[in-house]
Amino acid sequence: MNILLVNDDGITSEGIWALFNSIEGKGYNVWMVAPKFEKSAQSHAITTRDPLRVEQIQDRVWSVNGTPADCVIVAFEYLLKQHGNPQIDLVISGINAGQNIGDDVLYSGTVAAAIEAMCFGHKALALSIASYHNQKYDTAVHVFWKLFERGIVDLIEHREIFNVNIPNVEIEELQGYVVCQTGFRRYREMLTRTVDQRDREIFWITGNDPVFEKSDYKLDLHMVKENKVAISPLKIDFNNYEKIKSLGKRFEI
Repeated sequence: MNILLVNDDGITSEGIWALFNSIEGKGYNVWMVAPKFEKSAQSHAITTRDPLRVEQIQDRVWSVNGTPADCVIVAFEYLLKQHGNPQIDLVISGINAGQNIGDDVLYSGTVAAAIEAMCFGHKALALSIASYHNQKYDTAVHVFWKLFERGIVDLIEHREIFNVNIPNVEIEELQGYVVCQTGFRRYREMLTRTVDQRDREIFWITGNDPVFEKSDYKLDLHMVKENKVAISPLKIDFNNYEKIKSLGKRFEI
């Protein structure tokens, strides 16, 4: 089994190293290519107007001064080819510090890196732990191996990723695993206005009190709040097939 690790928290993040050391400790082949600096909320941005620089940190570990998607591109287009060109069986993006639920998946560099790997034809997981502070990465690593043992890699289909959100609790406090939808939610009061030291107006995009649309289905946020691991299969396809059918005849000339 050959595994590539990427993330958006950066090369020094505790989550990606916890996973790297665990995978290596179990005897699997693992490579890591991560941003040199934190690149959270970069979504699927790629760097086209500035040069990318690659730094080798140790054997099979590199940093890239770009986005999470850049890291995947550099890994498959160059680094892995220069180091034996191994056939990668799984790409894992994470372990991210903080959940990626609801509309977060649109902004998330973690999810985007998994999608970029999918675009290269590889199976990919996005792993996140649902806290921005005092993350229990041992729990997240434990969850990954449970999913791995249950054959999650074989269940990932073409043009699909699995987005996994893990409660930030001790292993014994986990209340199970649930396959569920990722919900739709919007942040309120996203923009904060203030001034700098020279009294010039500046703005921060933050986001407080996200509101979920009502749903009859189990949603990732609700499952995580119940201390359950939320597993959301995401199909990356923007086509509205029903609308294509219904509008087709109207616009045919």
